[in-house]
Amino acid sequence: MFHRHLTSIFCIIATEFCERFSFCGLRTILSLYLRNVLCLHENVATVVYHIFIMMCYAMPLVGAILADNFIGRYKVILYFSIIYLVGTVLTCCSAIPPLMLPPTSTSMLGLALIATGTGGIKPCVAAFGGDQFRLPEENDRLQKFFSIFYCTVNLGGFMGMIVTPALRRCAMCFGDDTCYALGFGFPVLLVFISIVVFVAGKQWYRIKKPRDNVTIKFVSCAWYAIKKLMSRDHGETRRVGEHWLDYSTAKYGEKLVSDMKLVFSILYMYLPVPIFWSLFDQQGSRWTFQASRLRSEVFGITLMPDQLQVMNPAMVLLMIPMCPGGAWPLLPDLPPLQKMFIGGMLAALAFISAGILQIGIERSTLQVPKHHQTGLVLLNTLGCPVDVTVGDEAAAPVDNYGTALMMPFPHRPYVIAAQCPVVCAGRIMKTSVVKQELKTVGEVFMPIIIGQNSNDQIEFYFMDPNTFTKSLTGKPKLKVVYVGETGPDKNVSITVETDKRLSDTYYVSNSPVDFIGESTFMSLQPGRFKWRVDSADGEVSGSGEGLVRMGGVYVLCVRERLGRLDAAVLHAPNPPNELHLAWIVPQYLLISIAEIMFAVSGLEFAFTQAPKSMKTVTIAAWYVSVAFGNLIVILVAQTKIFESRATEYFVYSAMLTVSMLIFLRMSLGYHSRNMEADASSSESRPLLHHRSKVISVHSLKTVTTAALTADSAASCLGLMERARSSAWPVRACVNIATPSSGDLSPTTLARD
Repeated sequence: MFHRHLTSIFCIIATEFCERFSFCGLRTILSLYLRNVLCLHENVATVVYHIFIMMCYAMPLVGAILADNFIGRYKVILYFSIIYLVGTVLTCCSAIPPLMLPPTSTSMLGLALIATGTGGIKPCVAAFGGDQFRLPEENDRLQKFFSIFYCTVNLGGFMGMIVTPALRRCAMCFGDDTCYALGFGFPVLLVFISIVVFVAGKQWYRIKKPRDNVTIKFVSCAWYAIKKLMSRDHGETRRVGEHWLDYSTAKYGEKLVSDMKLVFSILYMYLPVPIFWSLFDQQGSRWTFQASRLRSEVFGITLMPDQLQVMNPAMVLLMIPMCPGGAWPLLPDLPPLQKMFIGGMLAALAFISAGILQIGIERSTLQVPKHHQTGLVLLNTLGCPVDVTVGDEAAAPVDNYGTALMMPFPHRPYVIAAQCPVVCAGRIMKTSVVKQELKTVGEVFMPIIIGQNSNDQIEFYFMDPNTFTKSLTGKPKLKVVYVGETGPDKNVSITVETDKRLSDTYYVSNSPVDFIGESTFMSLQPGRFKWRVDSADGEVSGSGEGLVRMGGVYVLCVRERLGRLDAAVLHAPNPPNELHLAWIVPQYLLISIAEIMFAVSGLEFAFTQAPKSMKTVTIAAWYVSVAFGNLIVILVAQTKIFESRATEYFVYSAMLTVSMLIFLRMSLGYHSRNMEADASSSESRPLLHHRSKVISVHSLKTVTTAALTADSAASCLGLMERARSSAWPVRACVNIATPSSGDLSPTTLARD
């Protein structure tokens, strides 16, 4: 019996591990695939990503209805796993160009099937694992199972977030420097393994079959009660303690009405839950963007922002054993609702920490001018300092080869002037003062390069207006600017090459407008890069190296004089990240503890408080609350009501604090119920086993008795199976004596 119990639990946990490994790995590289391979705009890719996540957490309701009313949890897990497998195969095939499949439509179909498959599985695996325990005798084991189950979920997610992106980056395939086909192909193998392991454990499972269509009865009973409530006389008053569902008791019976009251009381407790998930799920969006604004060099290794998502599952894995139900519990064992309240408050503190960090990031990052405002970015390519004045508004010195920022100014035309020493870096300037009118553009910066022409006169060169915003991925951005003359058929080109031998070339026009030509921004890997200038006649040529760091926005100014390369200066209008990655650890620590206290306790609460016939539906409603939490994030992001991300974090924290205080007040009025004894007659497991010490069976109509010992090859059920059904007694008395009890207590078996 103990071996059977362990084997069934192992198969269920192994199945969940493979599924989480597959899903989290696929989700980690999905947004990059949508943007880089399918060439979707970042906003469109974000919407597709969140719709996918919402589908994953909305489909559990469908799986729960099928499990509780039609085919049972085992078959739902099996069938939806097959749908999941087909979806991963389609997604993998969409990343293989030789197959000539339409990549966008194939990917969307694959993602829809994956969302359907993983969503249908979600509520059933946890409930199916809980079915393996007999309650209330094994309540302690059930609590440990949920802790181990959630630990497995995070271990699978942790491994997926590390292995799948590594597979994508470690190989080159189909002419690309990354291999999404390999990244999507590994989840296919994992889903297939999960199906094999799950089916292999069937002989050890306790499989409960649905007795009747509970959902239809649930809806019908609720609708009937509402109609009776609405049709009552206006003068009629409700009795004290009367529930609105009591109006349907006469038609549907007390048992169904009692179960529905329990479910509605649980759903009522779920009302504040989506606010928690709206904060928690921002680890993959807002917090990732925040991480891209931090300096992420650790022991000489540069971590990418999306890699920081592994901090949460890693911390959960480390802390779950120290929580109630774990191997080394340090925290007191509290009721589930109290633990959920504590978890919610810790999540609110995590967002306060995120808001404080965001304030520091905003103070150290170049802020785009607001409406009706503008700013100047001055890039000095001269080897001497320059003094710049902007009308009567402001004046600022610019160091040799330096960068200066002047903002904010009202959006209107200005006369700007610059003056340098007559002798600049050993060269006599024929003109050391320059004045020019500048027409500004609102909500952007006006970048101005200070240089000299071939006549040794100081000169302004105006770049296109720009915001100089940092990349969403956190990688450094580089723009190449060529200043000077080129002449016909010179074919000047500037090549930038990274340490990984990846290069990008900018071809300068033979007749640049106003003697300046600029490339678009390139996204580079942090570290050193090499640049090289070439021309057809070989006159304008040169090379050098530069260093770019995470979060920096750079401009490489290459200046020509008298047909020769005169200067090359690397400027950083928006400097690289200053705050270190360690400052984000406290909020991840708080949100990880909050997840353990809130999510594990929520699953335990949903399973133990729900009636036996509606456990899966109740757990599905828990997962649907995650979908509503993602919807809140999308609505807030689309309305764009917050100018500061720090303010947004503080508002989220306040929202969760208020909702948790409401949740605490609601929990004080909730009356916890004792778990029902687990003795379902619908299990596919024998009621009597051949290892009983003595079993005697006799018909109540006769005095004939058959005694079977434990050593006999026959058993009570075995004799009945071999006998003709017409020979079965209509009613029988069974006396059972086990090794732990010598009391021969009669049990009556009635045959339908």
